Amino acid sequence: MRLALGLSVHTGWAACVLARGSIRAPRIEAREHVELAGDQERFVFHRAAEMGRAEAVRSVARVNREALARAKGMMKRLAQGGEVAMCAIVAKSGTLAELDVVIASHPRIHTSEGLFYRDVLLAAAHATGLRTRLVPPGDLDPNDPRLAAAGRIVGKPWNRDWKLASLAAWTALA
Repeated sequence: MRLALGLSVHTGWAACVLARGSIRAPRIEAREHVELAGDQERFVFHRAAEMGRAEAVRSVARVNREALARAKGMMKRLAQGGEVAMCAIVAKSGTLAELDVVIASHPRIHTSEGLFYRDVLLAAAHATGLRTRLVPPGDLDPNDPRLAAAGRIVGKPWNRDWKLASLAAWTALA
């Protein structure tokens, strides 16, 4: 039976599940809290806004390289059995603006950090040879009562992030 990676993206980290089956017959093979950037670096554009332009460009590029390496390592490790059919990433769509545009507006900084880490995960999946699917969070219902059975199987924690990541994986397998 095929597997899918489901990832729910946050600033500097993601909830990751390796799932098979469906919401009706749930199977979670693995789940991990994946750190993409350390506490000092994770708010990449907040930090960049406090730097000179050249330093900000270097800082964003460094965090991108490090986060990409961490994401690729996780994906390669979890996909090593060869059964992973898809990587489904729960995140909003949109295009990451140029650095100068991002750091000119505090609300744009917040939005861009989500897009930054989404793009890191998309690039890692592509580099690992996984097909990807972007799943908008509004397309998933973490309050679906059928998720209770999966929660009993995997145990705690079973919060919104794990539910979204699992739903994304099962949606990709459907």
